[in-house]
Formats: sequence, C-alpha cells, structure tokens
Amino acid sequence: METDEFAERLMSKERREWQDPEQIIERIGIRRGMVVADLACGPGFFTIPIAEKVGKEGEVYAVDSDKGMLDHLRANLKKSRVAPMVVKAITADVSDTGIPYRSVDVALFANILHDLDDLVAFMREVKRIGKDDSIMVDIDWQKTHTEHGPPFEIRLTKEESTRILSRNGLKVTRTIDAGPFHYGLICKRLLHSGR
Repeated sequence: METDEFAERLMSKERREWQDPEQIIERIGIRRGMVVADLACGPGFFTIPIAEKVGKEGEVYAVDSDKGMLDHLRANLKKSRVAPMVVKAITADVSDTGIPYRSVDVALFANILHDLDDLVAFMREVKRIGKDDSIMVDIDWQKTHTEHGPPFEIRLTKEESTRILSRNGLKVTRTIDAGPFHYGLICKRLLHSGR
C-alpha cells in the first residue's frame, strides 16, 4: 500500500468510529502544559489531539522513522488548530529518538509493541526520556480476528504485553478502554530497574 493511501486510512473517519483519540487522551490523563512523546506517530492520529490538549504551554515530540508519514503529519497540522511550536516532528527510530533525557510526562506508543525489532532498546529509550514520575502508555490491538490491523499471529494479548513491559522495567498500574479492538495499558517505571 502506498504511503499516501496508508496515511489517509490512519487518519480516516472510519478509524475514528472505532478508536476515539480524544477519549483515549482523556482516559490517559494528558493535561494542559504536559510534555508528551508520541512514538511511531504516523500522520498524527494521536499527535494532533494531544497537541490540542497540552496547548501552547505544552510540547509534543512526534517521532517516526518514515519521513513520508511526518510529511503527512505536517500537512495535517496545518489544517488543525494546533500552534506550530507545540509539535516537534523528529525523523528517527523509536529506539533512538534524540528526545532529551528525562523530559517527558507521557510516552505513548500505539499499535507498535507487537512489531518492534529491538524491544530491549525501545524500552530503554522509553525509560530514558520519561521523567521520574512519567507514565508510559501502550495501546495495541487485541488478539482477535479483525478486518483491520496486523495479522492475528503477531498480535499480543493484554497479558503478553503486560509481561513484556514488566520484564523491561515497567509496571502496569491500570488499564483503559481504547475502543472495541484495542486495549490500553498505563505504566510507571519500576524505580529499581535503573534504566
């Protein structure tokens, strides 16, 4: 599938019918003035509503390794009400973002945990960028058969994701409703993990 077509599908009204980013952001607890990292942000499905929520006092690091997706994000930002200085688009691998050390209140990674090449490096980076009291949010596809999303075989159950997060120094503190096809896990860094 071409990048343009894929980016449009990621931002589609149809997707919003089964995954409401504003409700998810509310459930996470993102507030005005926060610093948020949207890791593997794509064309901005979560980035733009997060930026609207944090306002001019906040900041959003939008990270994606696909330059084409970030071009779509920039185009979508121009159509939004978001002040340009709120979102910093970064072309980088999510395991090496360049985001300053201990700078974010929330690190969001949506629909990527099942697909990461180097899980250990990614988790190290998530913990590196998070403030001591930060939260990390994993939103991913339920392990069910759906007409959208990744193949069933590579999907992770909520329990599998919880174990992966725990093995990598994150403790799931609560779950959130992320729509009929997804789950949301809110995590904190285990302070003894040292990374």
